[in-house]
Amino acid sequence: MSDATWAVPGNDVLHERDHVELSLPARPELLFLVRMTAAAVASRADFGYDQIEDLRLAIDELALTVSGDEATAGRLQLLFKWTEDAIEVVGIYEPDEAEGPRRDLGVAQPANELSARILDALVDEHGADVVGGCPRAWLRMRRRKASRQ
Repeated sequence: MSDATWAVPGNDVLHERDHVELSLPARPELLFLVRMTAAAVASRADFGYDQIEDLRLAIDELALTVSGDEATAGRLQLLFKWTEDAIEVVGIYEPDEAEGPRRDLGVAQPANELSARILDALVDEHGADVVGGCPRAWLRMRRRKASRQ
């Protein structure tokens, strides 16, 4: 993946302290690994319990947005970046060579609308697009003042 693939609007705001890359088969039964990683990153970034749980829910929506809700031969690639004030996650679905590029953004349009509403409630910013034939989604969550204890 090129650096441009991981670029997110407003990314100049987030000067990462550290990052984690996760690559796994695009299978819904493996999403627990994505949720565990999100919780570990949020905990390491010293986010509060409620925000960690919000991020875990948001990560499910992000992953389903790009890879869909059925197992495929492709891979889900995720990049988690954080500072002391924000977490940013970019998810990209890379199709298997036999599968070819996907033009859609994973799940059916009504589900994407529902995912967008859920993400609106859980994170500060989010978006989705297609980069090089690969569906991509991103989210950014800033630490709430009350979470810092």
